[in-house]
Amino acid sequence: MLAWATVIAATALTVAPAAARPRYAAFMVDANTREVLYANAADEPRHPASLTKMMTLYLTFDALEAGRLKITDPVFVSRHAAAQQPSRLGLAVGQSLSVDNAISVVAVKSANDIAVALAEKLGGTEPAFVVMMNAKAQALGMRNTHFANASGLTNATNVTTARDLSILALALIHDHPRFYRYFSERDFVWKRATLVNHNHLLGKMAGLDGIKTGYTVDSGFTLAASAMRGNRRLVAVVMGEPSLAVRNNDASALLEAGFAVLDRRALGQMATVNTVLADEDRSALRMDTGLEEPVIAASSSGFVNRRIVSRHRGRLHERKATSRHRTAEAKKPARKGAKKTATNKATSKKAATTSRKSSTKAKSAHRHPRATD
Repeated sequence: MLAWATVIAATALTVAPAAARPRYAAFMVDANTREVLYANAADEPRHPASLTKMMTLYLTFDALEAGRLKITDPVFVSRHAAAQQPSRLGLAVGQSLSVDNAISVVAVKSANDIAVALAEKLGGTEPAFVVMMNAKAQALGMRNTHFANASGLTNATNVTTARDLSILALALIHDHPRFYRYFSERDFVWKRATLVNHNHLLGKMAGLDGIKTGYTVDSGFTLAASAMRGNRRLVAVVMGEPSLAVRNNDASALLEAGFAVLDRRALGQMATVNTVLADEDRSALRMDTGLEEPVIAASSSGFVNRRIVSRHRGRLHERKATSRHRTAEAKKPARKGAKKTATNKATSKKAATTSRKSSTKAKSAHRHPRATD
């Protein structure tokens, strides 16, 4: 384990709290050869959101393999677990479910209350379990990761990197193949309710069989995805995405480009993910999420530069067109009362703009609560 984790882990960086606003990062690796196929801000600290639960479940699988836990054991919900923010299963204090069901609920619904209940089942308390999480992260070679809780709910010290999450994803796949199937469940029936997996790529992308999605305000939309075609498996991680749709587009674009590279190499052709993306004009992989300044890819390819220049040229063209329009308007003779009318229109427009901005902020706050998905 440590041998290949060391190959993937680049120069160690000091873990520091990530930026308050989401920042884009991406990483993709060939699960068979451990070859890094794509890296974009791969070692920059980011908030993992519910991708944290990958470690919670990894330790659960460890306990099952070691015989310290049975799949039929009950998992009780404490007052602390029941008090977690959504997403939740919603069991009352003292109620329980089996370990088997608990794993499915965490993998499919990403329920924070059940993630904490599992943590307490294994560690006694959530803080004690967090110590176990961080010890395992270091053992796996996740050198830029620090977990603060078992769920991934917002915490300034809950940080990781896209590269580190790929290490954890590979560990889940290779260390616990018997239990990896939980991440492939598209839905799970709990009593009379059908819980649908937040990973909407399941069943829509060929070969995709996991792994985990996440969202908080400070992390943006995150996804660790893995797909297998034939005997080849790829793992891709995208973080800091501005929306669920963009997150899915980016992850699928990376994986499709990765498999295209492997196909071309099998035919004796030279190919990289960056060149495939450029050749196919895949605009899904942005170097700039629009939430912060652009993040430049670790291996520049011209594709990055062309996209940034194209965007800047578009803005420049827009400014020139606006300038020409204003010049033409200035040449028109002024009509009587035009100045007063223009002033009134400007005042009305400013008020309308302010109203729209307030409405937009309210809608945004409603759509994106401070909770993991």
